[in-house]
Amino acid sequence: MKKFLFVIFNIYFLFHLSLSVYSETKQPVTIQFPAMGTEFAFIIYPPSNNMLEEDVRNLCEPAINAVHRLEKHISHYMTDNDLARLNQSAGSGPVKVNSDLFEIIRWSKKFWEQTEGAFDPSVGPLLDLWGFYKKNREDIPSDSEISDILKKVGMDKVKINIEEQSVELITPGMRLDFGGIGKGLALDRAKTILEEQGIKSGILHAGTSSIVAIGLPPNQTGWKIGIRSPYNKNETLEEFFICDESLSTSSVSEQFLERKGKKWGHIFNPKTGFPVNNNIISSTVICKTATESDALSTSFFVLGIEKTKKYCKKFPNLKVFLISEINNKLDKQYINLKQSEE
Repeated sequence: MKKFLFVIFNIYFLFHLSLSVYSETKQPVTIQFPAMGTEFAFIIYPPSNNMLEEDVRNLCEPAINAVHRLEKHISHYMTDNDLARLNQSAGSGPVKVNSDLFEIIRWSKKFWEQTEGAFDPSVGPLLDLWGFYKKNREDIPSDSEISDILKKVGMDKVKINIEEQSVELITPGMRLDFGGIGKGLALDRAKTILEEQGIKSGILHAGTSSIVAIGLPPNQTGWKIGIRSPYNKNETLEEFFICDESLSTSSVSEQFLERKGKKWGHIFNPKTGFPVNNNIISSTVICKTATESDALSTSFFVLGIEKTKKYCKKFPNLKVFLISEINNKLDKQYINLKQSEE
């Protein structure tokens, strides 16, 4: 679903410049590892001044293992896991799945319901039809092609049985892809484990889509996150501070197809079968969990400004920053957020 994203937010605590401000004794330990088709990074401040880098890395091992374990169960890149078997069984009845896959499907159903279908990890057949997966066509799909594919899209066609821990994809040809929520769930699990390990200060990010904070950086009031322009990586459009929160951003400015002289982004409206075309070019969500921010950043991109405002009235704990483009000018929308001082 989401995320063929590139870096559209930047962490501004440049260690070689800012550590003296944080502490003369504490140095963060950065651990990077590949997972879920991207590069994860844990930037951890040791819980005690006399702790060695090796000790911090050992504390992080269970969290890293948890990310890989989740990836094994929910990744659509793997051909021999429960997700692959579930997708292959579409139209053939219920399939008993492991707890990781079952949990992420339940989360997906929840966000699909709350966003009235804007969040939908079953849009894979649409991405395939348009050529985002295989780059195998140069034309725009016909209305009849889109209509046929839409019959295979929709979380209403995904049935779950809590007692049996089974899932059924009702329609043949359906396919689930958790690219729009999986990294967020992985970050939440990692954060929980690291806190259990005694980590009190750190920032975790999954490639270019989501970031989650543990506590505060030493001697600071929050982690400073800059939102880059989708069109100019050297331009910062806004800055926010987060503390024990997650931030996720969605954009299509760098992942799109060109068809008949027009650019079509990779985030789809599950109801129309077409890429979203509502002037939104970037959607950022700040909230308590990365699972939620990951899913909702894509959802709000699909919903647009007014429907996002309506959604946030029901959930005032959400902080949202939308960037739209009207008549070649960028417009910023702050929902439950204050504009930073210039």
